[in-house]
Amino acid sequence: MFDTSKVGQSFPPFRYEVARCKIRELALAIGDSNPIYQSREDAQAAGYRDIPLSPTAPTMFSFWGNALLWEQLKEVGVDVERLLHREEEYEYIAPIYPEDTLTGVTTIVSGKSRQNKDGSYMDIVTLETRYTNQQQQHVLSAKTTLIVRGEASKQPQSKEV
Repeated sequence: MFDTSKVGQSFPPFRYEVARCKIRELALAIGDSNPIYQSREDAQAAGYRDIPLSPTAPTMFSFWGNALLWEQLKEVGVDVERLLHREEEYEYIAPIYPEDTLTGVTTIVSGKSRQNKDGSYMDIVTLETRYTNQQQQHVLSAKTTLIVRGEASKQPQSKEV
């Protein structure tokens, strides 16, 4: 079961460089045909300085930017092999553009366990990553809620002799 004393713990910062091609690739992969994600000219015509980050792009930051996240979660007792992704939420504070270098710091903001009648349990852990750009401006907060399924503890079987 989740150790609630880990709530408030932050992991070391990680960096992610926003690549223009990745913004385009993600838009193509999810079928977003909005031209502001493909062309700087179209983005500028829409009022942006450059091609903006698409709304769901921060998912890339966690997976590709913080390569140590799974190990860090294991270190605080999260069984990543029994992990389910429950929810993702982004709060954009300022625009993020190609060639921005983001620094993310992930903090465990909540964690609780629920025990089932059969003895199994479910941990619900929420992480928040605060991103700043190369000017140390807070540009994005990302919350991720994870569920960890736990098995009932196995009772020792008595052996007949």
